[in-house]
Amino acid sequence: MKVLVMKNEILITGPSLKPLEKKAEILIIFFHGWGSNGDDLIQLAPLFAKHFPSAYFLSPNGPEECPQNPFGGKQWFGLDFNSDGGIDRSNMPQKVSSAAENVNKFINHWQNKLSISNEKTILIGFSQGSMLSLEIGTNILFGGLLCYSGSFIKNNRPLTKKHKIMLIHGELDEVIPIQSMENAKSALENLGATVNSYISKNLGHSIDQDGINKGIEFIKKCNK
Repeated sequence: MKVLVMKNEILITGPSLKPLEKKAEILIIFFHGWGSNGDDLIQLAPLFAKHFPSAYFLSPNGPEECPQNPFGGKQWFGLDFNSDGGIDRSNMPQKVSSAAENVNKFINHWQNKLSISNEKTILIGFSQGSMLSLEIGTNILFGGLLCYSGSFIKNNRPLTKKHKIMLIHGELDEVIPIQSMENAKSALENLGATVNSYISKNLGHSIDQDGINKGIEFIKKCNK
């Protein structure tokens, strides 16, 4: 996969899956969770490709090494930990905003390369990748945002009904409690977005087949 030279010499690379059909008409980009990498979510691409044969899938690696997982783990932005092991979120809005600026360059590069518009671009995030997707997708109007097991680092940008968002969360998520999804849904709707949500029963911090099916249904509606 080709790389894009980013601001401040940051390189974003990662695995991809070309469309089953000759010409790419949709761009679907996966953003992994904290401490993971692009190899994780690209495994979902073949499942989605069955339903979207004209989609070009990208699963970039976060640009930073994850200190807590030095063996291939990446992050979109670093986390600040309190002495009790909890996460200090005070600097998170600034960090996710900075991460989004770099990723936007990556998205623009591939949109230009494939001649695909924002309307035909779908962002899919898991955990920290969902936070990133919501930051990017509330700044720029894309075809849809599919967010698994994440939260919304609240901003006050006015949104519209054209901002189509699907939030999916495990009922038993021990990393990011399900209340984060409820809070995100409420905040995004108050800003004006169209938000759907789904709770995956008996599921922790993960994505199951049920959640994948719901995600596929969502993208089909976005792609009409």
